[in-house]
Amino acid sequence: MALLWDAVATQNARLLTRGLRSLPNKLDRATWLNYLRCHDDIGFGFDDQDVLAVGYQPRSHRRFLTDFFCGEFEGSPSRGLPFMRNEVTGDARICGSLASLAGLEKAMQEENPVAINIAISRILMLHSLIFSFGGIPLLYNGDALGLLNDYSYQQDPAKVSDNRWVHRPSIDWQHAERRHQSGTVENRLFTALRWMIAIRKSLDAFADFNNRELLDTGNEHLLCFLRSYQQRPSEQVLVVANFHSTPQALPVDVLRRRGLDFTAPLIDVFTGRRPHQIEENILLQSYQFYWLKQV
Repeated sequence: MALLWDAVATQNARLLTRGLRSLPNKLDRATWLNYLRCHDDIGFGFDDQDVLAVGYQPRSHRRFLTDFFCGEFEGSPSRGLPFMRNEVTGDARICGSLASLAGLEKAMQEENPVAINIAISRILMLHSLIFSFGGIPLLYNGDALGLLNDYSYQQDPAKVSDNRWVHRPSIDWQHAERRHQSGTVENRLFTALRWMIAIRKSLDAFADFNNRELLDTGNEHLLCFLRSYQQRPSEQVLVVANFHSTPQALPVDVLRRRGLDFTAPLIDVFTGRRPHQIEENILLQSYQFYWLKQV
């Protein structure tokens, strides 16, 4: 969870990729839980050696992450709250709903349709990774509806001292009906996530084995990994996600060197369309993802 949020703030996958490479293989009779949010706060408990290895100073980097997700860093779209702040080190944990941390709260308050679209893309890109990485993806309370921070806890004497309640909302089921209204934020998120679930169920390559290979693309803004089905190794899905706010290129040559055959055309199984390709590069728009499979 924390590594994905680091990539959101930095707009690069350096620390995320290093952390993933350090993961041990899971046991055959066990699995991961993959999630973006839960009932608790987010702590940036990265290994300091990993932080140093990707070019950051641990203390200043954690302070940056805190400032970013609390909306105190210039240009940050996030609307989180600090939890258990250490005034000496500047370190803190972060509270906030997924949608508010991803920029949707700010965008909707400003009635900015471009920013709303960006926030939705960011939310879907993050979900595309927990659905495709392996393990069991966990959808937290309200994430599929884009629920924003709930500040009503501040009027409750029993909760006001614990701002983790900001991301523990009660569901307004009347408001949740907006998921059935075409074009609403709730509908766009709910429909897309339901489709992701359906695709995940249909792809043998997403079966839960140690069947994942991280690929080095030469572009730090992209996270890229290959999933394959153990019983049919040729059945593969290439997952790539762009964490940057500008379009990024995935060089086809990187994939060829890995031995991937491009004689057959690629299709993005999420959209059903061919990926945007310019000469020898597959192009991803800001916060776009692909689940690529050969036709």
